[in-house]
Amino acid sequence: MKVVSDWLIAESYQTKDTSSHNSFDFLAKREGSTIFVEVKGTTSADPSSILMTANEVNLHKEKKGETALAIVSSIKLTKGENPIASEGQLDMQISWDIDQWERVPTAFRLERT
Repeated sequence: MKVVSDWLIAESYQTKDTSSHNSFDFLAKREGSTIFVEVKGTTSADPSSILMTANEVNLHKEKKGETALAIVSSIKLTKGENPIASEGQLDMQISWDIDQWERVPTAFRLERT
């Protein structure tokens, strides 16, 4: 999250962390425009596959052109009682189009009938 926040601020965006109560991580504003930013992180060097919740997918479909996807890959994770994430390579996609990515179902919610 810090890598993305730092990038947004360096690009003159005003940011608000919304990760605790919305299906996106940052609300970023600059020059009268607003973008909804989703952040994904991985220790893998290959950022070509990510997981998203149904709410995240719906937001990116509904707000197409107003969203961004930030993938931080190659994160170094120091394990322990208080794990520490550091480093990482940022792949920032402003005006991200979710329809350019294949969506593959990976889980089902089952309800008793």
